[in-house]
Amino acid sequence: MKHIIVFVLGTFCLGCLSGCSGQNFPSDFPKVYPMTVTVKDGTTPLSKVMIMFYPATTGAGAAYASSGSTNADGVAKVSTSQGAFNRAGIPAGEFVVTVEDIVEVDIGVTPEEETKMSMRELGELSRKKLKLMAEYERKVPDALRQSGKIENRSPIRFIALTGKNELTIDVAQFKM
Repeated sequence: MKHIIVFVLGTFCLGCLSGCSGQNFPSDFPKVYPMTVTVKDGTTPLSKVMIMFYPATTGAGAAYASSGSTNADGVAKVSTSQGAFNRAGIPAGEFVVTVEDIVEVDIGVTPEEETKMSMRELGELSRKKLKLMAEYERKVPDALRQSGKIENRSPIRFIALTGKNELTIDVAQFKM
């Protein structure tokens, strides 16, 4: 009897460790599958790049965002989220994929300093940020960025399957 109780308690704890996250996910949160994306320019991996997956059709998963950003090796792990709910992976289905540079500009002002600025100073700071962003040399061609209706956002389409998914994007193919 003692072994049965230990087995039942062990099974319960193992189940919680593997599946309980402390969050009660919405009942319509889609089942997701592992997804890894590699972004490169020829043979050079691209870091600090955001990859977004937009459902090509409405339906299960259409209300959720799937995305990831690349590390120094040009690799991103994709996760799916809505609000505070987030799971590693992507729902099965067809997606339009966009790729965007993560633009980081240093304006020499800390967030704490920003909170103490006047509206005029914030306006000047905003103009400075926009100017620096406009001068930023982008790694990703315009053809892969978000623009307009979903069918016009990017030429990249991807069908995520149940199981492990992988995608390699070579931005060199989209440069003019």
